[in-house]
Amino acid sequence: MSPEPSARPSQPWARYRENLARQLIGISRDLQIHVRDSLAGDCGFGGLRPSFGPFLSLLWDQGRPLTAIAGELAISPQACSQLANLVEAAGYLERRSHPEDGRSKLVVLTPRGRALVEEGVRIILESESRYRAIVGAAPYRRFTRALSDLFQGLGLPTHSDPTLTARARESVGVLPLITVRIERQLMEATIARGHAGLKMAYGQVLPFIGPEGGRIHEIARVQGVSRQAISAISQELEGLGYLQRQPDPRDRRSVELRLTDRGEALIRDSVAALDELVGLFRAKLGTKRLAELERVAHDLYDGLRLEAEIFEISSGSKPTKRAGHDIQQLASRLRHRLGSGEAARLAELLEPRLEGRKK
Repeated sequence: MSPEPSARPSQPWARYRENLARQLIGISRDLQIHVRDSLAGDCGFGGLRPSFGPFLSLLWDQGRPLTAIAGELAISPQACSQLANLVEAAGYLERRSHPEDGRSKLVVLTPRGRALVEEGVRIILESESRYRAIVGAAPYRRFTRALSDLFQGLGLPTHSDPTLTARARESVGVLPLITVRIERQLMEATIARGHAGLKMAYGQVLPFIGPEGGRIHEIARVQGVSRQAISAISQELEGLGYLQRQPDPRDRRSVELRLTDRGEALIRDSVAALDELVGLFRAKLGTKRLAELERVAHDLYDGLRLEAEIFEISSGSKPTKRAGHDIQQLASRLRHRLGSGEAARLAELLEPRLEGRKK
């Protein structure tokens, strides 16, 4: 018999919804979806997924065995091999014999894969203007510098290419690999608290289920993946006893995901793991710079409002109406859909009309 979901939100919920790790992960996801859509729409690179970014960035300067990549991404060798198969099928990597071990293979970027990474760096640097506009130039500069120092302090892999390193390391482009490390450490700390069997993939679902539940199609939209992928993950979590499915009161044709008592215990233990992570960041950055990173990450996360929308809808409450909110959301979606070049063209087309209305 499945455990009953708890109906009452507990104290850890506020901390679970409002923390630096969640905000950095949300910003990173927004960046990766934007880069993926721009690469596909503006540049003609096909077959892309958000998960390709961190994987490809680890291959820039040299081929690597899949076991090493799996360790960096905190996924199983089997999952890493499946991801490599997808990247290889899209034409961005190839497998070669290991020069020092004839029994293993190295995965290496193809010329098209290198072109993809270079174009991705260009799009990342261009996209920074959008984030800078939300929080201001000076705070954003301090934000990226803190990310750069955190990247180095965590010992994340760097590249020998000096041009790529200089451009990308001092930008928000380091954030996807930082968030992979964040998710890995949070998962390991939570497993140590008695939650065996957790996977990195579960982070695509669990953070989006609040006291009022969650819905597969909304989670899939925010994550930029298929409903089938989110449904498969939710079924695994249900099998582990963390989730329970029940009819959606808003739409009887679909289901609502609810946390069980075991799921809520996982949330409480995740909050304790968050506190350990913040302590690590403080040791790397110092108290003052950590506070600055937290402040700017909060403002940027709040300005993007990608997750706020899903929780407002899931709770059944009316979205907060504040000046410019609807326009800001529409603009963000259009930039994702159109890419930076076409979005700029749209702005140019709209400007004469807006000027005419002012007269």
